[in-house]
Amino acid sequence: MRYVVFLAAMAAQAAVAAPSADTRAPTLAEQRSFEQFMQRSAPGTPLPPLRVQRAADGKTWLASASVEAPPLRLVLPLCRVTRTRYTQQADDSWRSDSSQHVWIHHTTSCGTPPASMVELRTALAEIDMLRLIQAQGELLQRARLLMAGNTSCAPTRSRNFQLRSLGRGADGMFLLGYESDIGSRLDITVRPSRAELTAWNVNCR
Repeated sequence: MRYVVFLAAMAAQAAVAAPSADTRAPTLAEQRSFEQFMQRSAPGTPLPPLRVQRAADGKTWLASASVEAPPLRLVLPLCRVTRTRYTQQADDSWRSDSSQHVWIHHTTSCGTPPASMVELRTALAEIDMLRLIQAQGELLQRARLLMAGNTSCAPTRSRNFQLRSLGRGADGMFLLGYESDIGSRLDITVRPSRAELTAWNVNCR
């Protein structure tokens, strides 16, 4: 009996240790290419770990790495960090893109950026960022009423959603971007009116 339990435990450990089918270790060529790129573009910068994942097409592999600058305290209790992402292109060259992310943290030090931080897609006033993040749960619940009357949104109306981005739409109104627990996307257009924020429109994809 003990032997059977031992075998089951070993199998469980092997399953945990086994890499995902959608990730793999970088090759020596990928690692060397990234090192050379960093030496040219940011000499002396510590090399961030390289990750290799399957691209959206499910066939090709995408090598990338990211690094974050020290977090900055904005209007209390808001924090912001700049993230730089390095991505290998089809011709084996490398591309760097920077993005801004914000989150709420109720101490004087911003600490380590959480996984739930929100990407800032367009420039917003700090007080607007804070108001939107604090109100996003209520806005989401109100938006579910709009989703019921939207053909593309109705099937995912009851899903769990996580706020991923803040910005403005082409109409100038605020735009909250969400991701559901099944990977679908929801955009909520928010209309400001003095001190009130109103869920005005929804778009699902």
